[in-house]
Amino acid sequence: MIGLTLGIIPGNTGAVVPSLNALSPLRARLTAGQDATIFVNGDSTAYADAGPFQQFATMLGDLHDAKVVLYRWAEWQTNAATGPKAYADPVTLRAGAGATLTVYLAALPGGMAGYMLAEQRAAALRIPRPDLCILHQGHNMQSFETPGGILSSGRSALLGPLGMTEWQWPGAPQLITTQNPWRDSTDYDKVYQAILDLARSHPNLTLADTHAAFVAKGKDAALYRDNIHPNEAGSQLVARVLFGSYLASAADIGFQTPCWPKLPATNLIANGDFTDWSGTAPAGWNLSAPGTATKSTETTFSPSFAYSLAIRANGSQSAALFRYFRNKEAVAMMGKTISFSVLYKNNAEQRPPYITLIAKSGGATRTISCSALQFASAITAANSGWMWATANGIPIDPDISPDGYAFYLRMLPGFGTTPPSSNEPLYIQRVTAVEGALPKGDLSG
Repeated sequence: MIGLTLGIIPGNTGAVVPSLNALSPLRARLTAGQDATIFVNGDSTAYADAGPFQQFATMLGDLHDAKVVLYRWAEWQTNAATGPKAYADPVTLRAGAGATLTVYLAALPGGMAGYMLAEQRAAALRIPRPDLCILHQGHNMQSFETPGGILSSGRSALLGPLGMTEWQWPGAPQLITTQNPWRDSTDYDKVYQAILDLARSHPNLTLADTHAAFVAKGKDAALYRDNIHPNEAGSQLVARVLFGSYLASAADIGFQTPCWPKLPATNLIANGDFTDWSGTAPAGWNLSAPGTATKSTETTFSPSFAYSLAIRANGSQSAALFRYFRNKEAVAMMGKTISFSVLYKNNAEQRPPYITLIAKSGGATRTISCSALQFASAITAANSGWMWATANGIPIDPDISPDGYAFYLRMLPGFGTTPPSSNEPLYIQRVTAVEGALPKGDLSG
């Protein structure tokens, strides 16, 4: 079941029927007088002193007479050594006689959803297992293209980091907000629609439609401090949507959000783990010169893998690894909705990878970016770590030529307008294609 909260704010509506959602375990613990933990992955709209999550946590503290303690991420610029990559000392937001609610606010101005999953910020995840994880991202990730109206690139920017958070804490309840609309434009609308799409496809991912609450108030300027950032009143509106969701939830410690990288599936791609390696590249895979592919036993996603594939650009921005879907593989996907995923490791000394799906969808050949907004912009080398690139819910036209070469995945380790200055590799661990609107990693461990 997918828990949905459509901007319901207590006091403005009639009675709300309790339901199971990602807030249910948190409510069960606080109601029982037990300590609880919230993890928030946010951007600058979550960073202010009186931000939405400080206010939401304080509302919970008032309701349960709980002590509320905040750990806020202390870094304040993403690409400069101007702040520690660690949480600041804890701040008590509310004293209480009951349990302790601890909030880890991993918010970074200018950041994207993947930043807190980078190796450079490993301290962000060295916390007790959360009773609730909240993803509050999107404003810095709205530059994606929408070929043929396909919002997959926007969903990918969130699906990859969400999958890594789920892998970190399997089964932990996950909630995603829709953030807020931009005050003077509709520029954020495609991100909003991408988040709604993602919530529809992901089982037990709870949606808090904070965007709708701002629209319902006519995007009142009194809720903003500029075109994008809510002020204290706007942050309170976000907090009250979350609090309304909390009051509507049934206390149930057993609610879980499944980890999509662990979901079992039949991979429609043969040799997606590169176990058959019979030449200069794994069987079924193609390299463009001067790129090279080697086995790396030093860098693997988990001990269950003997090695990963390491691609080096060797001075060329166009060097790439290709997977052409032809014949039997193509036939298995034609006329169906398919989701693709690539488990890769970015390198801080190299440009972020450029991973694309080329497919005929909606009557035309589309180029769908799978990775552009995961860790950084296409020209910035600053973050490293494992991440998922995805193209999810892609309708593959039934009339493609199964023996042609116009349906493929392309992975470029050093793509750019100039040759890359580094030859550090891009690591690829697994590539999957499954039928349906949600990628499935079929991983164990």
